[in-house]
Amino acid sequence: MSKHNIVKATFALLDDNGDLIKDPTKGLSADGIYVADHNGEGFSQINVTAIEAAGTPGWGNGQIKRTAYGKSMPTLALTALDLDFKINQMLKGYTQNTNTGAWVRQLPKPHVAMIAESQSLDGDISIYECFNNIEFVEEASNNSTDTNSEAAYSTVLNGTVLTPLKPGIFLAANGVQQPYMIAKSTDTGFDLDKLMAETFGGYTSSTTGTTGTTTSTTTTH
Repeated sequence: MSKHNIVKATFALLDDNGDLIKDPTKGLSADGIYVADHNGEGFSQINVTAIEAAGTPGWGNGQIKRTAYGKSMPTLALTALDLDFKINQMLKGYTQNTNTGAWVRQLPKPHVAMIAESQSLDGDISIYECFNNIEFVEEASNNSTDTNSEAAYSTVLNGTVLTPLKPGIFLAANGVQQPYMIAKSTDTGFDLDKLMAETFGGYTSSTTGTTGTTTSTTTTH
């Protein structure tokens, strides 16, 4: 089906065991979840590529007898209208220097989980694209002077989607684990709470109350 519009992007940091980090300092909020939808904040582009690639045909007796398919290797390209400064640094794995307060790159990268929500053309159906283990980079910082027009730079994050952190999640019907899930809100068996729990390392909606309030709701450029 066709889809349009970005409703929202929801993020979380997971530990090495794939569990949600519910901490306002080490994680993205007290309940671990950050919805990028505050004042002046949101995404103008969320593009997913390399979910699949065309297969390689296997020939025999002058005919294509089978096709070999490689692994799914999704990549993400996100463009933010604005994104909270601290959240942006934490998604990239930057840590704050205790002497200057500046943010500095640190490896290894954190495990970022994300759900991107879009809509059906009539707006009545939600589409959810889910990723359990992403590593994000911000490859460039562009600056231009204002003239009689404002020269604004949008945050651009590129993500590599890795294998999910827990063995029993993101499973196809045959039990094979994949790095990408997509769901439709009107499908039989759809359960948003279970979808979020699987994607966000055991998250439960009963723990909400501070979602996305790690920093002020006034977005910092």
